[in-house]
Amino acid sequence: MKCNETTKKLIEAELYKLCDGEATRSIVGAYPITSTWELADILRTIAKACLEHTFIKDVCDSPENPSGDTVHKRCKELPWQKAERLANEWVSNISSRIILPKKAFITVSIDFHQRPYYGDPSPDWVTGMKRKKGTNYAVAFMVVTITTKNIRCPLRILLITKQRMKEKAALISDFLGELSLQFPIRRVLLDRGFCQDDIIQVLEERGLEWIIAAVRRSGVKKAYQMIKTTVEELAKEASIDVKDNLALGRWARKQGLDVFRVESVVTRKKGTPVPLVAAYVRHRTHNKNPTKRRTYSLFLYLTNINCSARYIVKLYGKRWAIETDFRCINDFQAVTNSTSPSLRLILYGLAVYFNALWIVFSVCENTLAEYSSLSIDETSRFLYKFSFQLVCIVRRFCRFVRDEILPLVIFR
Repeated sequence: MKCNETTKKLIEAELYKLCDGEATRSIVGAYPITSTWELADILRTIAKACLEHTFIKDVCDSPENPSGDTVHKRCKELPWQKAERLANEWVSNISSRIILPKKAFITVSIDFHQRPYYGDPSPDWVTGMKRKKGTNYAVAFMVVTITTKNIRCPLRILLITKQRMKEKAALISDFLGELSLQFPIRRVLLDRGFCQDDIIQVLEERGLEWIIAAVRRSGVKKAYQMIKTTVEELAKEASIDVKDNLALGRWARKQGLDVFRVESVVTRKKGTPVPLVAAYVRHRTHNKNPTKRRTYSLFLYLTNINCSARYIVKLYGKRWAIETDFRCINDFQAVTNSTSPSLRLILYGLAVYFNALWIVFSVCENTLAEYSSLSIDETSRFLYKFSFQLVCIVRRFCRFVRDEILPLVIFR
């Protein structure tokens, strides 16, 4: 991830406001301090470890920072419920600045992000995961992100415990009920981990459009086998090698047989019938042979949107923005093997916060390149970057900068 010095200065400026903010102190409350180090010093030390993508102890060598033991001790003294509120307050600091046009609607994506866990797996907040080397357990976070048009911004973070994993429908209902008061949510995109009848019922009751990646079971499995068999039989008649998925997908797309819509399938034996969309989608694999890394596979989607099958696939493609954010968050994640849920929540909340700031400031950097011919000093250039970051967020501030601070700069 490219993060130049100017962007780091902007992130650090926001960081100091975050650590010294009244909201941070009010959430933490009566935080037991038995040393000379303030709460802001603890948070700044953790934040530096996130920005440098290293261990906390590596940034505690300087006498200006508290020791690594002090940081871990203070974080363990903080209940993880308060740490969760603290992380959401930081994320809300970014999302609260978004001002949408009138009658605008947004699309949100909800997904789980798992971080490896090494230690005693008995606590309620430690869940299992698959295909991870070195451990079979993880700390899971549920993240809600705006993925509409050119907006990518996290909205909420939740630590998933074993009990919460069983109550996903209730969690999503609470999330959407809380966020709908602030944002005009219209559409929800979900991964196959949310393919449940109770979750579909919650989305229907709220009158939302939804697309969920389908799990091959019950009626969905029958529809999948029927579609695949039909396409393969037609491909054999055209002398196409059906074992070559890439050739089969190319032929199906050329013949217009790459998308299908089934009006009614059931996800379980006694489930509610819902529409199904199937499509051959080109994607990458992890095959060691470079010539076989690209292939076609038949993907299934459950949806209540009454549109063409191709448009459904295009809409669901927006969900991959949250997967991109998960990869970028890893670059801001401090290295830790801690078994403290509070510390893990604070580290993850800061990583999400820094990633959101990086997205915003990267847009500033790209936009400023268009004005490289302007003869302005370094201070004005720094103020311009910060002001342009707020053009789409706080328009009144933009007008103030344009009229009072940088009258010579031509704004779009």
